[in-house]
Amino acid sequence: MNVKLSAVLSIAASVVIGVAACGTDSGTSTAGGTSTGSAATSSASPTTPRTTSAGSPVETAPEVTSKPGTPEVTSPATPKPETPTAQPAPEGSGHGLCFDVNSALAASSVARLGEPPAGDGWEIQAGSDDPIEAGCSGVLSWMTVEWPGIHPGTHILFFTGGKYLGTASAQPYAYTTVLGKTRDTVSVQYRWPREEDPLCCPQGGPSVVTFTLTGTTVTANGQFPPN
Repeated sequence: MNVKLSAVLSIAASVVIGVAACGTDSGTSTAGGTSTGSAATSSASPTTPRTTSAGSPVETAPEVTSKPGTPEVTSPATPKPETPTAQPAPEGSGHGLCFDVNSALAASSVARLGEPPAGDGWEIQAGSDDPIEAGCSGVLSWMTVEWPGIHPGTHILFFTGGKYLGTASAQPYAYTTVLGKTRDTVSVQYRWPREEDPLCCPQGGPSVVTFTLTGTTVTANGQFPPN
């Protein structure tokens, strides 16, 4: 009996050892009766830097340079126009005009006409209005004078550069009108009565005569009234 019992115990012990050996193949037993597998842990291996063989050039990124900016374009400075030298105002000027009908030159010129055919003397009627600021050099100025009466005769006097040049005609004419002027010309309209016309309503003309200044000489172009 003892021999048999020993044999049974030996077999049982062999079975237990075998089971225990099987349990340790994949993991370890815990006190709670559960087994945990061996956790396979791995750590990331560091990146191996690239190497080049001796003598081989190392490739580098191209250098990035900023694109040069567009050069600033500047316009050349515009030269300032030269300011013309102001010329002194001529004799006989006044009130901002190259010729003033209230000047001493105007009065002395009228005195040179002598006595009119009728009336009590010459009376200044009108004059040109060329401004001094526009320059008076080469300007033909004019002034009209009449004797008082119902049908007065008219003289036109010309001036330039502070000098009296003379009258538009040798004798005064009635029905005379200054139409206009440019810097060196004056346009005058003449009318005249025919033999059958009443003095109020002349039918002769009209005729326009243009007077042009050249230097200090005035020339006329057009038809004057008959004597």
